[in-house]
Amino acid sequence: MTFKTRIVLLFAALRKPIDPKNGVNIHAMRKHSEKAARLGSKLFDKKVPLREVLNTNADKIPLRIYKNSAENNLPVIVYFHGGGFVLYGLNSHDNVCRRLCVMNKCIVVSVDYRLAPEHTFPAAHEDAYNALLWTKENIEQYGGNAEKIVVAGDSAGGNLAACMAQRCKKENIPLAAQVLIYPWIDGKLNYPSIDRNGEGYMLTKPTMFWFQQQYTPKVEDRCHPLVSPIYENDCSNLAPCFILTAEFDPLIDDGIFYFNKLKEAKNHVEYKEYKALIHGFFNIPGISKEAMQAYSDIQKFLQPIL
Repeated sequence: MTFKTRIVLLFAALRKPIDPKNGVNIHAMRKHSEKAARLGSKLFDKKVPLREVLNTNADKIPLRIYKNSAENNLPVIVYFHGGGFVLYGLNSHDNVCRRLCVMNKCIVVSVDYRLAPEHTFPAAHEDAYNALLWTKENIEQYGGNAEKIVVAGDSAGGNLAACMAQRCKKENIPLAAQVLIYPWIDGKLNYPSIDRNGEGYMLTKPTMFWFQQQYTPKVEDRCHPLVSPIYENDCSNLAPCFILTAEFDPLIDDGIFYFNKLKEAKNHVEYKEYKALIHGFFNIPGISKEAMQAYSDIQKFLQPIL
């Protein structure tokens, strides 16, 4: 583990940017977390300059469109941010989307879906799907290719991307690929890595259960396939998939088990574990060469597809 990663963990232990408690002030928590995210980006990332960044909406769902080329027929990444379905938004993942846009020579559509606890399941998933439909119907006017759409996301956003790939298969909507960055896949939250990495590595076990309670307060919803894609009966014929995990992430087993399930269903699926890294590294890639390598690996995965 690099000294920069250790600095991040020390900051998290001292400042606790995500610290759920009974009676938490959700607005104060979001403000605190956004401030920590800005500091992390300032110290361990840099903003990639782009030709064009546009704010729009898909039937009241805020979107941000990133474009770095005057060309038309560009591939498209629809990106869903992480944050346990409770935190963050377009600004927290701005640098992420900028880098994906430039490195993959594509348009990125970042989705600001509704957050819990104000909006519980299936609000975020419905917003994700409606934003995806909007992209299919409208992206050509921005220079995008509606037949080359990738869904991608980190953590809770990885869950949304995985669920959108499943839903698009059922609705006969073609996708080019799916990129799942330390995705949250299983609502049971009982894999060994949750106990093994559930303290001291940024995302904690109590925080995960608190996030789950906010978005899926009904216990019967938590393992529904629409929010826990590991429980889909038929995982065949999904869009090509790249799953990224981190060694010290409590969600690493989610990624491993989903990879195995997709592989058993004979999908084109690739997997990589990033050593000595923690949950959230994708937003702070300056902490190590391995963290920045994740962007290059996504680029390598997408090149032959797009």
